[in-house]
Amino acid sequence: MRRVLLTVGLLLVSGATAFDCAAQPADTLPLAQSREGFALAFAGTATKVPAPLTLDDVPETLKPRQERTEADRDKVKALALFAAARTHEDRQEYADALRSYQRALRWDPTSTAAAEGAIFTAARLGRYGEAARYAVATKPPRLDPLVLARLVIHIAENGEPAKALALYEKWAGRSDRWAKPRGADILLRMEIGQLYFTQDKPKQAAECFAAVIHALEHPTEAGITDELKKVLVGEPGPTYQMMGDCFLAAGRIEEAQAAFQKAEELTPNKATRQLNLARVQAKTGKAAEALKTLDGLLEDKAANRDAMVYATLVEVLTKLGKKEELIGRLEKLRVANPKDLPLGYCLAQQCDAAKQTEKAQTLYLELLKVAPTTAGYRALANICLRQKRYDALLDVLGESVEKIGAAETLDGQLQTIAAQPDVAREVIAAARGRLKASAERLGYGGRMVAALLALDAKQFDTASEFFRLALATKPKHTDDVFLIWGVGLLTGDRSAEAAKVFQQAIDEKALPANNPAFHFYLAGALALDGRTDDALAAAQVAAEKRKDAPRFVARPAWVLYLGKRYDEAEKAYRQLLERFNADFGSSEARDVLREARLSLSNLAVIKGDLPQAEEWLEQVLDEFPDDTGAMNDLGYLWADQNKHLGRAERMIRQAVAAEPDNTAYRDSLGWLLFRQGKHSEALVELEKAAKDEKPGGAVLDHLGDTYMKLDRRDKAVAAWRKAAEAYRREKETDKATSVEKKGKMTNPE
Repeated sequence: MRRVLLTVGLLLVSGATAFDCAAQPADTLPLAQSREGFALAFAGTATKVPAPLTLDDVPETLKPRQERTEADRDKVKALALFAAARTHEDRQEYADALRSYQRALRWDPTSTAAAEGAIFTAARLGRYGEAARYAVATKPPRLDPLVLARLVIHIAENGEPAKALALYEKWAGRSDRWAKPRGADILLRMEIGQLYFTQDKPKQAAECFAAVIHALEHPTEAGITDELKKVLVGEPGPTYQMMGDCFLAAGRIEEAQAAFQKAEELTPNKATRQLNLARVQAKTGKAAEALKTLDGLLEDKAANRDAMVYATLVEVLTKLGKKEELIGRLEKLRVANPKDLPLGYCLAQQCDAAKQTEKAQTLYLELLKVAPTTAGYRALANICLRQKRYDALLDVLGESVEKIGAAETLDGQLQTIAAQPDVAREVIAAARGRLKASAERLGYGGRMVAALLALDAKQFDTASEFFRLALATKPKHTDDVFLIWGVGLLTGDRSAEAAKVFQQAIDEKALPANNPAFHFYLAGALALDGRTDDALAAAQVAAEKRKDAPRFVARPAWVLYLGKRYDEAEKAYRQLLERFNADFGSSEARDVLREARLSLSNLAVIKGDLPQAEEWLEQVLDEFPDDTGAMNDLGYLWADQNKHLGRAERMIRQAVAAEPDNTAYRDSLGWLLFRQGKHSEALVELEKAAKDEKPGGAVLDHLGDTYMKLDRRDKAVAAWRKAAEAYRREKETDKATSVEKKGKMTNPE
């Protein structure tokens, strides 16, 4: 479905450029006054209402020298919205001000003033996700370091560290405060430095940490208070050690040594001091001295040694051209320290790299018994893969599922194997062979491995067989089995089978009574299977048990929408908005409400209320300016009504650039070009959209119209015929009938 926005009245200011008013005093802003406004302004100044003025010569209506273009009208609209935002701000109506800034920016994307207003006002309201999205999407000239820090941290905490760093890099060079950084700048540098460090960007991190250390050494100059210093440094010893590690990785040796020395003063540790010394020696071309330092550390049985010790030993021996000694040295050390796990894993890795496969395999098996790790199982599985020992591979993966979990195994080796159909087939055959010999020979882990590989290969019957066998072993976490099984069927378009799995999970009480996750998934499966009443019942159970969770509360509305019970769906979605709209602290709530508004827009289109459909989409774009779906839908609605075509094209092209393979976006672009009279260009886009495996009725309908405009009648009729078939599959009988009439009128029999 497509959608659109409720327009606001234009400010009629001839010749004004949007935001020219930003630098003017408030009383000179070119705000339009209503007739009532003038009456209020001058109330009481006259004692008598004058008689109507009669003119001898009636003035002629002024005509503009040239008509305003669409771009001109957009600028005027933007100016009106910006002025409204300033007025709301003066009245401390910050939510209204924010919306006006956001819409002003959409009418004039070049406005730095509107962008700044949107970012700062959103931050003022504590709506940091919104502020961050506008900071990423726009290019204002400045941003306060404290605000920037808060936005960067918000993005990083939401699992997008690369995006957070991109935002920082975009803004850092624009601040006028970096030349003489103060407390807020330094706090930002510390946060960003740590973020760079976690992203393995030591050079950038070192730049940040250098500024932090300079400020700590000159606190008065930088405005660093004792309280701020505590915030900056945290645990002093580990913090300076981290900065030293970063400086060393960046090749800034003197700064690394100074940071290591400071860490030692704050948290003395002989082993750490020796390791730091060896690392510095290795980096400065003193590999022989580094080896002596490491030998001293390795001879100290009381010293705690981590993986960095052995990584440094590998580095030093390689630089000395003595790598052939490495395995012998590690084996000797392991005899003396058999419980040293970092040592054991380092030795296993070196044996594997040296093609001492049997020795590596034995080591990994020993180590995994003591300390199971994803990396260990992955390394051992790779050995089995290279040797084509599929039975052994089944054992390794099965043990991985049992010891570290199905999800962790799935994210690791199973995905690699699933991408190799021959290997997956061999592993499943090995599992079936075990079962044939004796059911006891294939445990829970092996059964889950076979089930997961079959599911990935879309062998649903085989997958279900092995999932049932896995459940028969009475595993500790049956909920994992049911969830993976049911969701796998659901994503494979097997909704009826998925519903049975989720119902079985509910019947067997796989989750505690207060956790309705399986009711939530059951509602989805039943709705997709066309069983709306049953789906609604399950969704209502989920919503009732998780009243605090927007995603669960939204489930009944989604079921009603999918079941085409549109009036009930609209009511449910509106209630959802009323309930959670004030919750700006939850990213889940904002995403759920975004989806609700998109659905409400579709419902408005179905009812024929296009202004309301547009308004819902505008509200989505207010909060999520980069939502390509809303951009496409609003652009399409405008194109379909032959209005705002310039803005529509800008938004639709942005959507297509973000998702070039999205056929709905291609169709929108084609239809927009058709509306602009660019029929040959429209045909290119619509033919791309129609290449989809099952193109929709609208795409084919538009394609037929375009062929007709280009006088290619036979192709137009063929496209319309296919469009009618597609509309009937989509249960859009009225549209099917309409397009059939076009075909008959064009090519009467």
